[in-house]
Amino acid sequence: MTDAATAIAQRLLAMRAQRQRARPLVRRHRFAAAALAVWLGGLITSPVAAISDPLSLEEALETAASHPRVTASADLNARLPRRQSLFLDCQRLAFSNSNVADPNRNQPLLHLLEPQDAQRLEIMERFFDVLLADATFATDSEAMAVAYIQFDRAAVRHELGQMSPLRVLELESIYQDILHRRAASETSQQLTRALLAQALGNPQDLPRTLIIPALPVWPTEPPSLERILDLAAQRPPLRALLDGRSTADRQLVQWELRQQTLELLLRLRAFTAAERNLRTETRLRDLKLDESRTLYEQEVTADLGYSMSLQSQTRLQTERLRYCRALTWAELNALIGGPILGTAAGVSAP
Repeated sequence: MTDAATAIAQRLLAMRAQRQRARPLVRRHRFAAAALAVWLGGLITSPVAAISDPLSLEEALETAASHPRVTASADLNARLPRRQSLFLDCQRLAFSNSNVADPNRNQPLLHLLEPQDAQRLEIMERFFDVLLADATFATDSEAMAVAYIQFDRAAVRHELGQMSPLRVLELESIYQDILHRRAASETSQQLTRALLAQALGNPQDLPRTLIIPALPVWPTEPPSLERILDLAAQRPPLRALLDGRSTADRQLVQWELRQQTLELLLRLRAFTAAERNLRTETRLRDLKLDESRTLYEQEVTADLGYSMSLQSQTRLQTERLRYCRALTWAELNALIGGPILGTAAGVSAP
């Protein structure tokens, strides 16, 4: 291994050890986004409060009441639909065996929610998407370093006549592909922040530092379908939607509410199975990393970076699952008028 490759491996090991010791709750990412902020700022003429730095999820949710979508007409809201998230895709995470991608299933039934609750759900989704974008960039950076080490080693062996030029080109192609993926991840960090800033009602001020939230401990058993339907039927949004409607219209609305609620409950059940799988995968990756670290220190093998990369990917999926579970509970709470960031008393019991 060359000096450059050895230095990269040592830096990777030092960075990972530092993260495991400290486990910081705040991730800081600074971007050269001045041009983007100026361009977005030109679209807004009314004064708005600056976004906190660092920004907590609780602070972000407090901005929902003043967002234009809360008071905008239903027609305009329908003409300007909310954009999909880049990293969450909770429906696909829950039903991973599905062969059909349907991003619309990630969207709540906005006409059955209070406007402020609908905006709070969007803020939560955008907030989590930024955190996942940051984690994805970190994972891709580790993978890039691993690919570089493998490519660099191959180039040295080729110079010694121990490896074919074809294999060197294959490893260089892998490295360039991961390098491109890392660049896309860095761009996604800016895009997810732009979407969060707009959800906060301040699109000219991209948030820089997000505080990783301490989410509630959710009930182990999902609530019953009929319990949620009974509570949702008492809420003003549903009553207003059904008022003056024909029998057919009322039936369609009730069926849609039932279907949406059922899918949310099934999603929670699927998350439980996914969590068990990820728990086992995390233990495996941790043990593999310990083994690779020991062998690396004994100069027996050099796959430490690869093991670190796999561990990071597993932890990324774990965070994605945690955020998707929080969003699912938040939507269930919003349907019955409960707190978005917490467990409503009416939903906690099956």
